[in-house]
Amino acid sequence: MPGFFVPQLATGDVSIVINGEEFHHIIHVFRKKIGEEILLTNGKGILSKATIASTDKKELTANVLEIWEEKTSQPKITIAFPLLKNKHDSLIVEKLTELGVKEFFPLITERTVRQPSKNTLDKFTKIAISAIKQCDNAFLPKIHEFSTLKVLIDKLQKMHKQPLVALETGEHRLLVNVVQEFNEQELCLIFGPEGGFSPAEIDFLHQKNIPIFTLGNHVLRAETAAITSVSQLLGFYLKQNPKYY
Repeated sequence: MPGFFVPQLATGDVSIVINGEEFHHIIHVFRKKIGEEILLTNGKGILSKATIASTDKKELTANVLEIWEEKTSQPKITIAFPLLKNKHDSLIVEKLTELGVKEFFPLITERTVRQPSKNTLDKFTKIAISAIKQCDNAFLPKIHEFSTLKVLIDKLQKMHKQPLVALETGEHRLLVNVVQEFNEQELCLIFGPEGGFSPAEIDFLHQKNIPIFTLGNHVLRAETAAITSVSQLLGFYLKQNPKYY
């Protein structure tokens, strides 16, 4: 069933009060009634089944039936992506949250087609919240501040995350073959904007010896490349650990 985001949910709760936007969704959008069961997530690994015990005009109280904690599987999947025209970057956040990506690094590249507004990160967070509710995901991904490619690579190295870059130019290996070299290490898959990375950015990646992979012989849109790559990487991890979460 679709879940509801309750960040204050904790393992010791026997009942919980829900108000604000989630109260509105439960009562006015999904039209849940007293006695009906709802699924809750706090976005930090806790999930709960509860029943609505009482409601008033602004809040409801739910009694916890069952509560459990999911553990984040290792290695976690991280993504770096640029802002895209027609806001297709929102599709990246939505679909990759559904697939279990734990961190997003928004990028500003030389060919980025639009600039972030003061509300862009908040919008991404709201999209991610909607996605975890839709697919019963126990973890709300972390969305980092915008950075340039050079700043990102430096940041990833300090965080001990291995960057891998998707490029369409030149001779490159398939993602599944590259990943095998970093089997136990957290990876960050990096995607360029419409038109790809600039020659200067590609030179920088080569200078830093960043591994490069391809997704085949077709030119893919950035959002397609991101979704395809994460699907392949998730499949690789699931073969090793069928309970990978």
